[in-house]
Amino acid sequence: MKPSENQIQRTITLLDKKLLSLQARNTEETPLQEGLQEALSILLDGRTSYASIPSMKSRQGRAIALLTIDYMNGVCEQSTLLKAT
Repeated sequence: MKPSENQIQRTITLLDKKLLSLQARNTEETPLQEGLQEALSILLDGRTSYASIPSMKSRQGRAIALLTIDYMNGVCEQSTLLKAT
């Protein structure tokens, strides 16, 4: 089942906290940070297509983006997405 707007907002909040924590510890962008940034972009834009994912530097970042699209389409649960990050 696709997530509700409330669930999406909660996921955005949780992912944003993770990203801020990572940015406070690392001055250089890591694959995890790249993935979290794209995940937040996907959630904020409401994207549901794999084709909407831009070229990314890392496999980990792309995997997180793909899971986020799956989450938006109701194929992946929030807990699975959060565990991947």
